[in-house]
Amino acid sequence: MRQVEQSDKLRGESKFDSALFLMEDLFMSAKEVGDYEYMSRAKIEISSTYLSTKRDSFALLAINEAILYAEKGGVEHLKMTAIYNLGLVMERKSQFDSAMLYYSQAEKFYRKNLDTLKLGIVLSGMASVQTEKQRWSNAIELNQESAKLYSAIGKYDVLAKRYFVIGENYLIWDYYDSLDISNRYLDSAEIYYNKSFKWADSLSFPTPAFRSLRGLAVINERRADYETALGFMYRSNDITQRLYSRNIEDKLLAVREQYYTANLEIKALREERQKNTILIIGVAIIIVISIWLYIVDQRRKSVLAIAEKNDQINKQKIDELLQEQEIASLQGVLEGQETERKRVAIDLHDRLGGILSMVKLHFSAVEEKIEKENPNKEKFLTASELLDLAAGEVRNISHDMMSGVLAKFGLIPALEDLKTRISETGKLDLNLYVNIKDNLLSGEQELQLYRIVQELISNILKHSQATETNIQLNQNEGSVNLIVEDDGVGFDPKRLENADGIGLSNLKARVAKLEGTFHVDSGKGAGTTISIDIPVEND
Repeated sequence: MRQVEQSDKLRGESKFDSALFLMEDLFMSAKEVGDYEYMSRAKIEISSTYLSTKRDSFALLAINEAILYAEKGGVEHLKMTAIYNLGLVMERKSQFDSAMLYYSQAEKFYRKNLDTLKLGIVLSGMASVQTEKQRWSNAIELNQESAKLYSAIGKYDVLAKRYFVIGENYLIWDYYDSLDISNRYLDSAEIYYNKSFKWADSLSFPTPAFRSLRGLAVINERRADYETALGFMYRSNDITQRLYSRNIEDKLLAVREQYYTANLEIKALREERQKNTILIIGVAIIIVISIWLYIVDQRRKSVLAIAEKNDQINKQKIDELLQEQEIASLQGVLEGQETERKRVAIDLHDRLGGILSMVKLHFSAVEEKIEKENPNKEKFLTASELLDLAAGEVRNISHDMMSGVLAKFGLIPALEDLKTRISETGKLDLNLYVNIKDNLLSGEQELQLYRIVQELISNILKHSQATETNIQLNQNEGSVNLIVEDDGVGFDPKRLENADGIGLSNLKARVAKLEGTFHVDSGKGAGTTISIDIPVEND
C-alpha cells in the first residue's frame, strides 16, 4: 500500500516515468505470489498515470488488465475503480453514451456501499458528460448532489470547485436560453459563484476565487449593471496581480542564478577552447619543427586577444541588459556563445586546417625522397600519421562547433548525422525517432534544440555508462516535445537542486531561451529520462 501512495505522490509531482516504474515493480512482485488484488491495484495506478499523460490507448490496455485481475481476485471495489477510469477514457474520446454507461455502473456500486467520496467523484464525471451534451438541467442536478457529498465529508477545496462548475452551468444555460427568457438563470448562477468564492477565499485557493469573481462580473454585465461588474473585475485583477507578483519574484531569483551560471559557463568554454587549441598546437609542433612556432604563437596571441575583447563586450552587454530587465540577460550570453562557436570553428578549419594541409604536402614531398633503407623512414611515417590525425581532429572539432549539416540541411539531417557519428564510435547505440512537420521550427529553435541534444549526448558519454540512448522528437498541439532517455546508471534527481554543473546550467539556459519547460526523471540504476517541451505555432 505504501508503494501505491508513493506512486500517487510521484504522479502529483509529474514524475510519471518513476511512477510507472514503481507500479510495474509492484505488479511483478504481486504476480510472483499470485496476489490478484495488488496486481489489479498496480494496473489501476498505471492506467491513472497514462491518463495523466494523455496516453489513452496505453491506459485502456492497463484498465482492461485491472478489471481482469480484480474479477479473478473477487475484489469488486477495485473493478469499479477501473470501470470509472474506463469512463474517463470514453469521455475523452467523445463517446459520451459509453462513458455514461461505465459511470452508471460505478455509481450504483458506490451508492450501495455508501462510499461517499468515490460517489462524489463519479457524479462529477457524469455531470461533465451531461455538460458536453448540453443537458444543463441534468448536469446541474448531478453537480449539486456531488457538492452535498463533498460538504458532508469536509472536502471543502473540491466543494469550492463544484460550486463554481454549477455556477458555470447556470451561466451557460442562461446564454443558450436567452432567446426565450432573458436572464432566467442568472440569479442561480450568482448564488453558486458566491458560494464558490466564499470557500475558495477562506481556504486561500486563488484560482477558483479568481474564476468565480470573473463569473460574477459577467452576470452583472448581462444585467447592464456595469459598475458592479467592474468592481468584480477589479477584485479578480487583484488576485491575478498577487499571483503575478509572486511569480515575478520567483523568476527574478531564477534569473540571478542563471546569470551567475552563465558567467561560469563562458569561462569554462574559454578554458576548454584554450585546452583544445594547446593540444592541437602541441601535435603540430612535434610534426612541423621550429619553423612553425612563430605562426602558432601568433595564433595563440590572436585567440587570446579576441577572447579578451569578446569577454569585455559580453560583460558590457550583460550589464546593460540587467539594468533594463534581468529576465532577458541570458539571451545575449547564449547568442554570444553561438557566435563565438562559429568564429572559432571557421578559424580552426580555414587557418589552422590550411596550415596542417600545407605541412602534409611538404611531408609528402620529403617522403618521396627518403630511401626505404633509411633508419629514420619509420619515424617519419609515424610523424606523418600524427599529422593526419591532427588534421582530422581539427575537422571534427570545427564540424562539432559549426554544426555544418544543421546550417545546410536543417535539424533532422543534423540529428541523423550526429546519430551516425556517435554510433560509428561503438561506444553508444543511438536511436532517433522523429514525428514533426517540415519547417515547423524556426532556425533559432532548430539551433538551440541541436545544441541541447549535443550537450545531453556528451553528458551520457561522460557519466551514464549507458549502452543505448533513444532520442524522440514529437509534435504536440502547440508544442514540440524532445525526450532523451538512456539505460545508464542514473542518479539521484535531488542532486540537481544544489548542482552547479556547467552542462546542466547550459541546458536550462537554452530551454529558458526557447520559453520551454525542462524535466529530469532518474534513479540510481534506472537510467535517465529528460523531457523538454518547446512552444511552437502550429499551422
